[in-house]
Amino acid sequence: MNDEHQHHVILMPSGLRGHVPAGTPLMEAARGLGVELETICNGQGTCHKCRVHIESGDFPKHGITSSPAHLSPPSEREQQMFRQMDDDSYRLACQATVEGDVLVFVPENSLARKQIIRKSANTRRRITVQPSVRPLLTTVEPATLDSHPGDWERLEAALAEQHHLTGLRLELPALRQLQAALRAGKWQVTVILRDNRDILAVRPGLAEAVYGLAVDIGTTTVVAHLCDLCSGEVVATEAAMNPQVTYGEDVMSRISYVMMREDGLDTLHGTIINTLNTLAENAAQSAGIQTDEIYDMVVVGNTTMSHLFLGVSPLEIGRAPFALAERDAVDVCARDLKLALNPAAAVHVLPALGGYVGADTVAALLAETPYDKEVVSLVVDVGTNAEIVLGNRHWMLAASSPTGPAFEGAQITHGMRAAPGAIEQVRVDRQTGEPRFRVIGVESWSDAWETPPEVLPVGICGSGIIDAIAELYLAGVLLPDGHFNPDSTSSQLQWRNGRGVYVLAEAEQTATGQPIVITQKDVRNIQLAKGALYAGAKLLMLRAGVDHVDRIMLAGAFGSHIDTERAMILGLIPDCDLKRVYAVGNAAGDGARIALLNEEKRQETKRIVAHVRHIELSADMAFQEAFVDALALPHATDTFPHLAHILPAPLEEAKPEG
Repeated sequence: MNDEHQHHVILMPSGLRGHVPAGTPLMEAARGLGVELETICNGQGTCHKCRVHIESGDFPKHGITSSPAHLSPPSEREQQMFRQMDDDSYRLACQATVEGDVLVFVPENSLARKQIIRKSANTRRRITVQPSVRPLLTTVEPATLDSHPGDWERLEAALAEQHHLTGLRLELPALRQLQAALRAGKWQVTVILRDNRDILAVRPGLAEAVYGLAVDIGTTTVVAHLCDLCSGEVVATEAAMNPQVTYGEDVMSRISYVMMREDGLDTLHGTIINTLNTLAENAAQSAGIQTDEIYDMVVVGNTTMSHLFLGVSPLEIGRAPFALAERDAVDVCARDLKLALNPAAAVHVLPALGGYVGADTVAALLAETPYDKEVVSLVVDVGTNAEIVLGNRHWMLAASSPTGPAFEGAQITHGMRAAPGAIEQVRVDRQTGEPRFRVIGVESWSDAWETPPEVLPVGICGSGIIDAIAELYLAGVLLPDGHFNPDSTSSQLQWRNGRGVYVLAEAEQTATGQPIVITQKDVRNIQLAKGALYAGAKLLMLRAGVDHVDRIMLAGAFGSHIDTERAMILGLIPDCDLKRVYAVGNAAGDGARIALLNEEKRQETKRIVAHVRHIELSADMAFQEAFVDALALPHATDTFPHLAHILPAPLEEAKPEG
């Protein structure tokens, strides 16, 4: 093989990618692409910290075929690891060299700089604790020689007398515990009861440890909040990248994966179940409890994520008329999904609104309650699919807009997800066009660096790219149609084959030794993403007959970290008083937690679904026209009165080509 031959290396879930010469050590290739792997043995293969998984198969989205055979054969060190772990599905990046195209999944534990997932619970929310699952201390008449009822009959009678509960059902795991628990507790036991009907467990004496998991399965990230069902306290939060990103960065890619591979559904279902079990185990360990003390689970996610979690094919979601297997709430037993919780634990999946507007949107509405307000609210969850809800207590409309993964850093030349080394904030001097930036992991701005910081930039994440394009527009480096301005005098703007390239970070400023740039294609991809989101909001406003919104709520981790003013300058969201544009954090996760802790709120989701009218944007002929107008910065025709003091010029003539 020619040593000069280049191979394509793609690192997931960061999304960083590039070409490296044949024979390049995988550790070196990852470092060159901006991913630092854990190693404490200096590449000797003894610490096993740099374990990675090499995916197999065709990946049309990335244009490669990946195989473990595209790396050098396992070294003796690796074979020793295989024997110790009884698992040969991993390779050591310090031992393997690149001999072909590879798609590499890097586990969180193998990263020297861990992925940042900003989805903590909003513990300031006031939640009335009224869970579906609760403990009841009960004293039972002891068995005697002259009394022959079974232990269950005695417990049933005690529950009727002491707690006025009848018609109860005993789950098999509880039946198996019953006799030992009664005698160990000297005929006093704690019954774990669900919905005042099902006995999930019987524990000796007073046992108040009753916990539940509230889970938000996002396309990119998964977050689990472990809650005490008696106090409502969040006792642990665990998060991870959704491992399904390896098989597709957006929902359509994952639907295509299921369509194209016979084992596609099993693969995607299995990866999310494994991740949830890991999160549950880590949360339980952090809280000092056992996983069998987790009796309840509420899950939210978009419609595709909910289907994959349940092991239900999402194929019909991917083609008109975008039918769901089940729109209403779903209740299943955790053990049927092979979830490592209490054997009798239940899983409640919140209802969806339809199409691509799923349980995560319903959960966000449950948390923010715009359906109870007089003002017209716009709720936007910015992600690979943007869910948009507009309305008030009298009416509400919802839709999903296909923004794609650009805001997550995909499709951007130096794009990456939020992690140490990602440029997350950008400012551009209005006169000179010179940039300065802030990097995750470094407090100071780049123009204040007297010596190179410990964490140097390796790429740019979603909040950074929004900042950069908005700032370049304000500085006149970008024209309203999104093209680089040929009359700009910025020294950072270069022209390559007639196309503009803006140098955001010089080579000597970066960890890779290569400049971080923004290309014309990058700008166009952000225009397409923001245009789809804005057009979706515009269509809902047209359908509702309103010409403005009173407030805008940005949900999700991404929405929590973008600069709202620059998002509006970009044209990501409609004009609104900036004081009434605010982030609401992981509202979907908070909604899941509310539903976990309050049974009545689960029932309220039915009212939400009945109140909201789902709009299918793909069937609306006006969407394409609205989309084209929304490609301009900030918009081809719409005015932004609240930005009048900022925007550089009237936009009446600004309309992008094509």
